[in-house]
Amino acid sequence: MKKYITYLIVTIILIVLTEYTFAQANSQHTWSVNFGPEIIAPERKFWETHKIGMGGSVKGEYTFGKHSSVTINTGLLVFDGKKRSENLIISVPNDYQKLVAVPLKIGSRYYLGNFYFLGEAGAIFLSNYSNRTRASFSAGLGDKIRIGKQKIDISLRQEIWFGNSEQLNMTGLRIAYEIEWK
Repeated sequence: MKKYITYLIVTIILIVLTEYTFAQANSQHTWSVNFGPEIIAPERKFWETHKIGMGGSVKGEYTFGKHSSVTINTGLLVFDGKKRSENLIISVPNDYQKLVAVPLKIGSRYYLGNFYFLGEAGAIFLSNYSNRTRASFSAGLGDKIRIGKQKIDISLRQEIWFGNSEQLNMTGLRIAYEIEWK
């Protein structure tokens, strides 16, 4: 527990320092679109049935305040199923099916310089797993790195897909190229 409190304090100090040393990532009242690959690591029971997922996403963002923006996000994620050990006593399928997911989420970001906190909620449309729609929530941290006039958006998030009998937890890393216009 002390380790997590220390990480939290260090993060807050870094956020305060970036507020005074870096310019805001996007100007107020601007639109931006970023797109790029994602890597998703399943957790808990989801890890027992599926491998690391890969895919891509497109995110639109409107910056309406000095520190605030709203986002809309969609994409495609694919998780290969793991193979089960064969049970000779009862007949059990040897592997889990591939999971294909299409997220559609809205959210917001709170900026401190180029560093931001993100929160998103929406729906995940699944196929080959349960063929149904689940509610989704994610929260995380990100940073926009300027390379000349271009920007790279890197974010790390914790995501939960809610279901009737189970929820699927995962951690995602996203690296995206951003285009901004006024």
